[in-house]
Amino acid sequence: MGIQEHMKGTGPILVRSAATELDCESAALLRAAIRPIFLSAASWAGLTDILRDKGYRLAFRQGRLCISDRATDERICGLRFLGFELSELVRRFGRPIVVARGSEADGDILTDRPTSAN
Repeated sequence: MGIQEHMKGTGPILVRSAATELDCESAALLRAAIRPIFLSAASWAGLTDILRDKGYRLAFRQGRLCISDRATDERICGLRFLGFELSELVRRFGRPIVVARGSEADGDILTDRPTSAN
């Protein structure tokens, strides 16, 4: 009996994608580059502007606030990875203005309150 016969009907072998995981050096560099932005920001608008200039954006993915790549919209890391809690940022900046996207508790943080188009 060959491996093909033995594996027939079992489906694909699921392997973690190493391409989307950060190695420890990249993780340390990311924290070193991003944490000071969060520490020095004075508002949600200021934070999102600085992150935008660096090629990132804040977004809710599956109900958790995270940093994503502006070009690909791929999730980079969550707040806890950087050592922050959403409640801490809410105490500093106030509640963020969030617009819901999709059906998976996803959303984007707005820098300004939307106006009505009357």
